[in-house]
Amino acid sequence: MTVQQESTRTTAALSAQEVQARYGIDLTAAEVLRHALRYIALQMQQKVNAAALSPLLSEMNDFGIGLLAPRDEARDLDFDAIAMSTGAPAHFVINQYYARTAIEHWGAENFEPGDVVIYNDPYRGGSHVNDIGAVMPIFHDGRLLGFAASITHWLDIGGPIPTGFGPGLQRDVFAEGIRLSPRLLYKRGELVEETVELFTVQTRIPEMSANDLQVIKAALQVGVDMVGHYVERYGVDAYLGAVEYTLDYSERAVRQALLEIPDGTYEAEDHLDNDSAGEPMLLKCTVRKYGSEIEIDFSGSAREDWNGYACQWSDTVSAAHLGLQAIFLDSVPPNAGAYRPVHVVAPPGSCFHALPPMSTNSGHLFFLVKSTTLVKMALSKAHPRFAVGENYDDICIISFSGVDNRSATPSPFVFIRFPLGPFGGNALGDGCSYMPIEEGNAVETSIEFEEEAFPLLFLEREFVTDTAGAGKHRGGPATRVLLAPLVDAESTYQLEQCRFPTKGEFGGGGGSMASIRLHEGGLARWSRGEELAEPQVVAGFADPADGSPADPDDERAEFRISKLAGVRFAAGDVVAFQVAGAGGYGPADQRDPEAVRRDVRNEIVSAAAANRLYGVDLGGPTSEGEA
Repeated sequence: MTVQQESTRTTAALSAQEVQARYGIDLTAAEVLRHALRYIALQMQQKVNAAALSPLLSEMNDFGIGLLAPRDEARDLDFDAIAMSTGAPAHFVINQYYARTAIEHWGAENFEPGDVVIYNDPYRGGSHVNDIGAVMPIFHDGRLLGFAASITHWLDIGGPIPTGFGPGLQRDVFAEGIRLSPRLLYKRGELVEETVELFTVQTRIPEMSANDLQVIKAALQVGVDMVGHYVERYGVDAYLGAVEYTLDYSERAVRQALLEIPDGTYEAEDHLDNDSAGEPMLLKCTVRKYGSEIEIDFSGSAREDWNGYACQWSDTVSAAHLGLQAIFLDSVPPNAGAYRPVHVVAPPGSCFHALPPMSTNSGHLFFLVKSTTLVKMALSKAHPRFAVGENYDDICIISFSGVDNRSATPSPFVFIRFPLGPFGGNALGDGCSYMPIEEGNAVETSIEFEEEAFPLLFLEREFVTDTAGAGKHRGGPATRVLLAPLVDAESTYQLEQCRFPTKGEFGGGGGSMASIRLHEGGLARWSRGEELAEPQVVAGFADPADGSPADPDDERAEFRISKLAGVRFAAGDVVAFQVAGAGGYGPADQRDPEAVRRDVRNEIVSAAAANRLYGVDLGGPTSEGEA
């Protein structure tokens, strides 16, 4: 059989007769159940949103939840992810490996109805210790039909660093916080208090933890009950046939999409701003596409490094799938079937496949995004229609923790924000200006809520002029946020692209670099309506003499590491957190002049830059000094 014949066989839609013969279920019922499985996952998500106290779960959707198949060799099922919610996409792939490892550790035969097993060891198929995994068995008449499974990001997991992210301070996994091997949270429907106490005694968020652990169980119970409803209606054999059909449906969809990518080998190279010593880390990816199969190989990337500069292999595998899905014009239902045609190589001991006892709590974020970007960069070379300029390229964070003394009873607080940013231009148009990264899909918590809940103020959030990568289709502009803690606070920050600008594609220009700057005591000046004083560079390029911002091309400039924990800010300081601008697509001189004029009106591009980059003379100032 030729490659083309094999591709056609594995991607062609099935007739009603083929569905009946292969899965033992009629096509209508198969489609009803395929959509029902996704609907169940969405209902599970809604339960978490409605009942959780942590804003990461109730507001941001920083979790993944859904259903797993049973292990059934005759049906080629192996605790596969069959339906996932619309929460954080990075969890779609990881959930399967995380849960499967926990189920095998506990023993599928040892589960009883009402049991919930939780775990968070990143070296058991997970990503980082803040992600709490949980599984609950689904039984029907004593037969195990699969599991409801979740991954939820915990706001704090104990250890020396509030929020758990400790770049530069967490040398190894032992410094990250509570690490749980699989254990019971509920036994036959009854809460196991000893497990809850691990969270209420060892984390900074005891009340939140006590509530949200029970919310996890309630959400998993929704999945268990709803699957039971459909099994009662359609029968066990029809349900399992629909599970097979659902997985194969996604596999066919991915294989069909892969046929649109020209066969070949495509390579990409990038850098992380710094390792633990402050030096750049080389990142490489080779994509080999042949027929309806694809291999994504991260060989040649830098070695893992202490202090958080590594990630788990499951992060890299997840990112490989997300980078591929990002270039597909049509979305594919996220489940294990979609993963079958994709083969990932992540060499052990590299920064993309940490070995014990490396810390991965921080690296989970920036390597997850970087590996996704590498896949997109490599496939951009396959054909212009797949190309996209580099986005802000980070799940960046800024956190504050301390004591909230605004009320008569001071209380500890832990605040974390994951700022959003711009995406790159592409063949279809300009990049989006402000949206979640692909891996997170996590919305920002409202500013009003955060100012009410935490002792801090947001003074500004706005696009920054002349930061978008130029091109026929420009990238999105950078966003700058000004934050002021109202109490002395300890901070963690992680921000990528402070050393290297984002890249454009097919002649598009790069976007601006990111930075963090400090205006000491700036809140008082801002309150009086005065201009803020000149800032000190916290992350980015600084003049070593006085810490003021410096030109990256100045040989005297020093680079200040953009990922640190345990940094102190005083009450009334103003922190300026600016993400990178995104890269453009195509030559700038091919951009529609009317689009340039619109950008100038919207203050995305200055009149001077419109003339310099696009050749559009608006009759205004023509030099940067006059702009």
